[in-house]
Amino acid sequence: MSTQGKEVNQEKEIDVLERFILDNPELEKLENLLSQFNIFETLNIVDAEIRHSNVLAWLLNPNASHGLGGYFVKKFLKYLISNNKRSLDPEISLFDFETFDFSSLEIRREWQKIDLLMILEEEKYVIAIENKIGSTEHDDQLNRYKKITESEFKDFKKIYVYLTPDEATPKDDVDWITFNYSIIGNLLEDIVIYKKDSLNENVLNFISHYKTILRRYIVGESEVEKICNQIYKTHKQALDLIFRHKQDLQKEISEHLESIIKKSKETIFDSSSKAYVRFTTPTLENLIEKICEGWTNSKRILLFELENYKERLFLKLIIGPGDQNYRNRLIEHFRKESSFYKRAYLELRKKWHTVYTKEFLGKNDYEGNESEDLKLKVGKKLADFVNGDLAKINNFFQENWSKKGKK
Repeated sequence: MSTQGKEVNQEKEIDVLERFILDNPELEKLENLLSQFNIFETLNIVDAEIRHSNVLAWLLNPNASHGLGGYFVKKFLKYLISNNKRSLDPEISLFDFETFDFSSLEIRREWQKIDLLMILEEEKYVIAIENKIGSTEHDDQLNRYKKITESEFKDFKKIYVYLTPDEATPKDDVDWITFNYSIIGNLLEDIVIYKKDSLNENVLNFISHYKTILRRYIVGESEVEKICNQIYKTHKQALDLIFRHKQDLQKEISEHLESIIKKSKETIFDSSSKAYVRFTTPTLENLIEKICEGWTNSKRILLFELENYKERLFLKLIIGPGDQNYRNRLIEHFRKESSFYKRAYLELRKKWHTVYTKEFLGKNDYEGNESEDLKLKVGKKLADFVNGDLAKINNFFQENWSKKGKK
């Protein structure tokens, strides 16, 4: 495109943005809605899993200060059972929960790292809830939580709940049933409508605020969403232009990691996307067969993977899918140092098995930090890993993985 053509195109884009700003009553309506006070927005905790778990524990506790008694917990459990009848033990009945006395219900928070544990001692029921907002399960956590619960509550009927905004299915364990935050939003709506005359005003306001942020940020069923859709339909061209030029922190971090790995003599780049960056080392490249099936084009069966979430960054060492005998040799090799490769003692997964994991960035690292600050942190974390644990991993293979360990 000529210089003159670029200038004409730029003028058109500026005209589009001016119309978006000047002729947009929906935007004013949206700004008015968003300017209304909400305690969760003010405290900046709209997507903090631990805060949502705290509120949920409070609502589920029939003896808590909300004054709802067993109203919320009964409805919660009945919807849970009804929506998962085919996945549950046939002995677990919806009608049981209608007759239970919930006054003795015990709610535990972060017991053995389980987000929520509901214990009905007299009825011999235990319900474990793993709460996931903006993240997925990791480190075989669901399987570990299930084993802990089964060991501690041997004679209890057990229900394992995977709570997400979109009813996502857990990857690691089929015994965990799904539950959707939209149902919790509906239950809160019922409370606001049908219990408003019997609740304390402060409690009612708190529940109303919580319902609003669930609809607005977690499950996307709010007036805000409707207005946003209308704005997009009316001003699609302007918004597409804005989106095209907006900052994408996740992509920036992924590209930064890829650049470091490609430049380093200690690492060999494999593949990447916005969500992950994979690599190996010259040592592993020389020792490990390329016999992977159904993972990367390189056919490397053992790879480091930097998992780049919205507000978390993990590094993992993963055995990929491929020849089972070779995979068995690898896992047995890692089990020689299970204190370092802490997940090697677990039963080998069918496709991908993580033997080592390290957190590079947590949610607190992202709060208040600009992209350049995060890139500096990421660079330092990766350098520390290369000089520390990566050197140990290379040495471990050089000293223990003989030629007869190959296929």
